[in-house]
Amino acid sequence: MRAQKSKNDRLLLWGIIAISLIGNVYFAYRAISANRRTAEVNPYEYSVESFKVFDPALLSHSETMQIPLCFEDVYGIAVDDDGYIYVSGDGTILIMDNEGETKSSFKTDKTALSIDVSPDGLIYLGMSGQIDLYSSAGAMISRWDAPDEESLFTSVKVAGEFVYAADAGKRIVRKFDANWNEVLEIAKKDESKDIPGCIIPGRFFDVDVDSDSFLWVVNPGRHSLENYTPEGDIRTSWGDYSMKIEGFCGCCNPSHISILEDGSFITSEKGIPRVKVYNRHGGLESVVAGPDQFLEGTEGLDIATDSYGRVYILDPMKMAVRIFEKISPGV
Repeated sequence: MRAQKSKNDRLLLWGIIAISLIGNVYFAYRAISANRRTAEVNPYEYSVESFKVFDPALLSHSETMQIPLCFEDVYGIAVDDDGYIYVSGDGTILIMDNEGETKSSFKTDKTALSIDVSPDGLIYLGMSGQIDLYSSAGAMISRWDAPDEESLFTSVKVAGEFVYAADAGKRIVRKFDANWNEVLEIAKKDESKDIPGCIIPGRFFDVDVDSDSFLWVVNPGRHSLENYTPEGDIRTSWGDYSMKIEGFCGCCNPSHISILEDGSFITSEKGIPRVKVYNRHGGLESVVAGPDQFLEGTEGLDIATDSYGRVYILDPMKMAVRIFEKISPGV
């Protein structure tokens, strides 16, 4: 009896040990699973993925063509009145028709950060410390050297007999006459005139002129567009900081603009890359291209438009000119 009792005691002990081990394994598994779920769904993790989604009914354009480019880096795009496309990159200006066929190209002593073409075919190039003027055949006509080595001309726009140049280095817009005389500094901070001054955290600072000859200046650090008279007085401004599709997000957006003939705006953004259409009063109208149409990390989406309302996007990540056209009703 005593031997049988001892045997039963040993069996009971081993049973307790086995149950204890099984329990420890079970609770360890539960803990690991819980930690894994916590790691997979971190309530404190910052994510912008939800802000990349927008109502598909807002999409107004479709991509109709991509023109590949043989550059290492590209910066500026323009489209002239005849529909020819001008692209600056790698110390070269490339001129193509709207089918992507190369018509000509020429070298410059510096890489142009911005480009515009006048109605008579003259090519204006904004660079670091200078603005160059070239003929349509690629012959240099003249140069304006900035008085300050910090000047960085990230946008240049011809408007009648004047030229406006956005100087990101000095955070002002310079206005020139036909003889390269600087006649005005615009958007410089002046509290007496309610001009807030431009905040330019990066290398993006854009301007354009509407059909009424009023200047529009992007103030990216304030997430706004400011409207000025030819005399440099501020008229109005619009724009809001928001991660939502209606606003501009990140440290400094929009990065580029282009104004259509009807006064509406095409804007591009970095951070969450997207290209949108706003009406002349700053209300969101539609989306040309959403974040899912660009590669991760895309920035520097310079844009141009033509008289048919086509939108030309210079995509430095895909190294291509991407052409978008308005979707026809019912399509």
